[in-house]
Amino acid sequence: MSHQLMYEHLVIASHNCGKISELYNLMKPYSKDITSSKSLGLTEPEESGNSFIENAEQKATSAANISRCAALADDSGLCIDALNGQPGLHTARWARQAGGYNQAIDHVLERLESVNNRRASMVCALSLAFPDGPVYSFLGEVWGTISWRAKGKNNIGFEPIFIPSGGTKTLAEYALPQRDMLIPRARAFHLLTKQLFKTPPVAISQTQSLGGNYAVL
Repeated sequence: MSHQLMYEHLVIASHNCGKISELYNLMKPYSKDITSSKSLGLTEPEESGNSFIENAEQKATSAANISRCAALADDSGLCIDALNGQPGLHTARWARQAGGYNQAIDHVLERLESVNNRRASMVCALSLAFPDGPVYSFLGEVWGTISWRAKGKNNIGFEPIFIPSGGTKTLAEYALPQRDMLIPRARAFHLLTKQLFKTPPVAISQTQSLGGNYAVL
């Protein structure tokens, strides 16, 4: 099932500059020419799926069929047990409605102010689609807890309040190479490369990585 990538051209199906940068760094060993929906002026479809995978597949399939190139899409979010899985599929919408991720973080901390159950997970679905062809989807998930206050300098999404299981620091407190080993996008990408390319994953950041598993939400 290996596409030796595939067509020489790949579209990252996103308008989010952070996602585009991370996915570009992941995919550059596998494609000679990488662009994005943002650069091509492609309209993103409305996310109407009932799961992260369905949303990622919608975006990847739309970009692949319009561009006639292979397309890679991501859908990711934070799921908090005490909030019945919210914000979940609506993570980005939560942030927009709050006025940004800093305000959304404050909103989450306020709602959990007197809640002891702080269990949560970060989820990332990656879908690779081909024009009029198959779609391959992979899910990465990292479990952890919500901290009592925001901490850390790497202010990406909800990472300042997410502590991965087994750790004591929020994702935002880790240096980038270590962060790249802990977040779910690399875990999903590891599954993608293992299934489609039969090769190990690469680092997300341009700095040297310690290797291994890994949201810009």
